[in-house]
Amino acid sequence: MKNNQINVLIYSFLLFCISLLSGCKKFLSPEPVSSFDAEYVFDNIQNARSALYGTYMSLAGDYAYGARLSIVFPCDTDETIRGTSLNPNESQLICHYSAGAGNLQITNPFNQFYQGLERANMCIYYIPKMDLFTNGTKLQQAQLKRMFGEALVLRANFLFELCRNWGDVAVQWQPSQFEKDLFKGRTNKDSIYLRLLSDLAQAQDYLPWRTDVTAIGDPIDQRFTKGTAKALRAKVALTMGGFSLPVSGGTLTRPANYLDYYQIARDECYDLLQNRNQHTLLPSYKSLFKDYLLAHNMNDPAGEFMMVASMASSGSGAITDSKLGIQNGTKVNGQGGGGVTILPTYFYLFDSTDERRDVNCVPYEVTFDSIKTIHAATAIYDGKFRKEWVSNPSFIFSSGDPKTSSRPATNTLLQNMQLSFPLIRFSDVLLWFAEAENEINNGPTPAASAALTEVNLRAHGGIYQEASPLIPTDKAGFFKFIVKERLLEFGDEGIRRYDLVRWNLLNAAITETRARLKNWANSLHGSHETFTPFTYMEDAPIYARDASKLPSYMFAYTKPSRSDVYDFNPFLNSFYYPNTSTSTPVGQTRVNWWIKGTYADVFANGFQTGKSELFPIPQTQRDANPNLSPQNFGY
Repeated sequence: MKNNQINVLIYSFLLFCISLLSGCKKFLSPEPVSSFDAEYVFDNIQNARSALYGTYMSLAGDYAYGARLSIVFPCDTDETIRGTSLNPNESQLICHYSAGAGNLQITNPFNQFYQGLERANMCIYYIPKMDLFTNGTKLQQAQLKRMFGEALVLRANFLFELCRNWGDVAVQWQPSQFEKDLFKGRTNKDSIYLRLLSDLAQAQDYLPWRTDVTAIGDPIDQRFTKGTAKALRAKVALTMGGFSLPVSGGTLTRPANYLDYYQIARDECYDLLQNRNQHTLLPSYKSLFKDYLLAHNMNDPAGEFMMVASMASSGSGAITDSKLGIQNGTKVNGQGGGGVTILPTYFYLFDSTDERRDVNCVPYEVTFDSIKTIHAATAIYDGKFRKEWVSNPSFIFSSGDPKTSSRPATNTLLQNMQLSFPLIRFSDVLLWFAEAENEINNGPTPAASAALTEVNLRAHGGIYQEASPLIPTDKAGFFKFIVKERLLEFGDEGIRRYDLVRWNLLNAAITETRARLKNWANSLHGSHETFTPFTYMEDAPIYARDASKLPSYMFAYTKPSRSDVYDFNPFLNSFYYPNTSTSTPVGQTRVNWWIKGTYADVFANGFQTGKSELFPIPQTQRDANPNLSPQNFGY
């Protein structure tokens, strides 16, 4: 009787969440289901699909990729900082590595991923038992097999996040109503990863390629495909083959057979490289974000967005939508944004011709009358989720703005913009392949160099010829180039912290970035210091390593008479040449580009290597389940 009650409660909550989504767009448009009985839910394709969509929804909302996993967990690194106050809130404590086991911004994501795990387990258990799974029409069987494969991928992603954020975690592989003991202890993360690698290999047998979904009667959508399973399997394998922190703390280690996992990653990436008709790079880096992500269309024609956490508005935004572009990104007319700040040391890792700099970094904000307020180098916004690029629909409200004249004027602070979050892009595949080839072969192969060059060339408009000969040909140098290239390519995408952990470079990155930030501040006092070189990755271009060679002031047009004001770089002088002029020409504004920030005082100030690479197991969960012991070291 108790198990039946649990089953009813679980499905009541699951289907309540699903019914909230009945008006959503894209594939997040399930039909509400009126029964809470599992056998009924999985009695027909429509209801089974609704249950699967409910599982997808555990990726969304404030406590998953809508905010915490995308904006909060990834900071502070050599890329960004969140909050410069010495009296931070709960989210900023996480970013500065000072959060404890009672921090709800850690607890709630932990709980939501277990919610997703339970939902995925239900789909994995029940879908293959449906009569239509084996006896339906060819299309019915294909659709249900795809759903089963998707559920395997979803479960793998939930457990992958639990393991890489909390280490050894409790795990179950079937719905709770079939478990005799729900108070499980912690399972070694490596054994979980091994199961995920097996599940993701199995999922590939059930999933169609991206371009084949219409052949089984499904529309082009943002659901997972064979390419997703391959890419996620490569990601899990590289993480398993990388360094990690044991529960007991201390030294990060990697498995003795780590090359076996690099080989798995290499082979999956190679298969994807052989299927370029399914996934490849979109020619324009800027267009990928401006014309697709921020235009509410993750189905780019190149299939570069291989795995995304889709968001949708359902009247309950904290559950199903995202704070992307609201808590982070730029400010427009003083609204939203500004929660994440690009470090000036990151800005100056880009060379002068790298198009990614002006996508990832925005040193200004916009008002409705087209005036741009220019910022100093210590107040640069992250740019991939900038509100002024959001379209279809636009979320900039102003009756006086020609771009949005059909919308009423309002000063209401927006809370959600339905922006999805990219989890894996094809450039990941190219750089993972290059990394694995380099490690397995004790140096870069021609294929590895070609994969890395492809990403670098796209960043320079496809015509930058200087980069190719500069890519090192030795193993250590090639790896350092990858460490930098991934930083430049995936800025603002929540990836850097996890890359640095698996490379055992998080301590080096924080230590050396803090030193460079201090050099930055010292250079304000006339010393014009040469920045301390980075040792863990390829350094900045030579002309950006010396404070005396960088401008003291930047000049800009603040109110250009252009129709594309939201897509217009207003700066008039170079970011890379000294400029100390104090006179301001008519129609321009001058900003003190080189000012002291408080970064060095608060940047990752709670970080302790051998502890901070993992979050604490939430105390509320340990209180409810005493078997979740021991606690991660230091908490």
